Amino acid sequence: MAPVTRLAVSARKPDASPTARKRQRGSVPGTIAGPTAMTICNAITAALKQSCGKGPTKVRAYSTHDHVAVVVQDMLTTLERTLLQDGHEQMVSEARQVLIERVAQECRSTIEQATGRRVVGWQTEVNPSADRAFTLVQLQPL
Repeated sequence: MAPVTRLAVSARKPDASPTARKRQRGSVPGTIAGPTAMTICNAITAALKQSCGKGPTKVRAYSTHDHVAVVVQDMLTTLERTLLQDGHEQMVSEARQVLIERVAQECRSTIEQATGRRVVGWQTEVNPSADRAFTLVQLQPL
């Protein structure tokens, strides 16, 4: 199994400690870097905001050699929260799955440009009760 690399973008200055330098040297070929992760997160956030009227407040991207995983949190609209409170989780989940297909089409070219690899698969799991979605983007193998 390929190691998973957490992609985070920080406004802080890079840590110059020996431990931090050692972590930086251990990057895995084929993984994506911070600016690439930021581009992907921004594209997904913008597409969700365009489709739903509200974008998520937390988006994180992770990568392995041939996949990019994106975790989206705090994405539900007021309407969706109301439906959840009234017991309509399945309805919210189905609606979000339809929207995710649209987001996949809108973000495909951005992800391909950012990673330099073709997107060959896209799978999303939505958990409305946790206000989260997990997307796994499969990239063309190196």
